[in-house]
Amino acid sequence: MVAALTFGPVVGGIAGGLGSALADFLGGWYVWVPFTLVVKGIEGLLAGLIMRKGGEGRGSLWVVLAWIVGGLEMVGGYFLVQVYMYGFSAALVEAPFNFVQMAVGGVVGIPVSIALRQRLRI
Repeated sequence: MVAALTFGPVVGGIAGGLGSALADFLGGWYVWVPFTLVVKGIEGLLAGLIMRKGGEGRGSLWVVLAWIVGGLEMVGGYFLVQVYMYGFSAALVEAPFNFVQMAVGGVVGIPVSIALRQRLRI
């Protein structure tokens, strides 16, 4: 989320997809690597696109909108994958954890991104 909110859709998509997929791989969650690559890559891409749409000022409304849209894509994407892999009931059990992941992305990502953009003057 930090990469997308700070540097835009290309960097956000690559960092979100590859970085998160690499974390799954190194953590031994091999089955999740391709799904994470796609889901987190799209999350970063969407958040970055919304930030780009917000223009130069990129005020707080655009930052929050980018986080919400990107985060909801991640929650929905993982929900669909989990329904496919484990069934609807199991996906419902996992959904709150994905919302927590989304919340942490906003609580950490938004202030870090704002600080980085100010420091880098972008």
